[in-house]
Amino acid sequence: MKTTIKLLAVLALALATLSQHSSASAGGNFKFRGDTADAYFSRLDECVYTDVYVFANDGINQSPPGPGGASSWTELWISQWDWCNETQLLAASGGASLAGPDFQVSGKLGSANLNATVNVYDWVSDSYFDVFVDLTWIGVGPTFRQSSNSHYDSPGCKTHSRFRGTSRSAEVSGSVSDGVTNFTPEPSGGSLWSVKQGDLFIGCN
Repeated sequence: MKTTIKLLAVLALALATLSQHSSASAGGNFKFRGDTADAYFSRLDECVYTDVYVFANDGINQSPPGPGGASSWTELWISQWDWCNETQLLAASGGASLAGPDFQVSGKLGSANLNATVNVYDWVSDSYFDVFVDLTWIGVGPTFRQSSNSHYDSPGCKTHSRFRGTSRSAEVSGSVSDGVTNFTPEPSGGSLWSVKQGDLFIGCN
């Protein structure tokens, strides 16, 4: 149950990020339906702890009353922490639009592939660099249906969110590299989703 809650929270955050890249205005609503995948990698190499998170989606987003449009997007976060010296070595993040072949999910969440180049910004060095992502998801175990409804109120702004989805755990392998360092040298875990997400914004600026 805790794992499910964490995955829903991460997915909601990622889809919220997606809505910021859409044409949805703060005073309207946003809808998305399609396939998504996420992956988590962590590694301890002597004193350096590396965390990597990758999210990708492919589907249709809509800002009613306008027509829906195809949307394919990926987000990437990389962190490296030197715990021996208590120093942040890398804190990079970025996103990129994807072409049709870049991210594909097979029927019934059986597998997925992501091949993309993401330009990321590193907060530590105040610089940009390209990250090359080549990952494969293989679905394992049964599928699960999830749903949630949430409401957030703040002065002058109300947000209503509704989520429906089917998920499946996945084994993830491949590379996330800057061309010199592969930040994901070992397989790790992730998930595959088929989702419907809706967000309504009232009075938000």
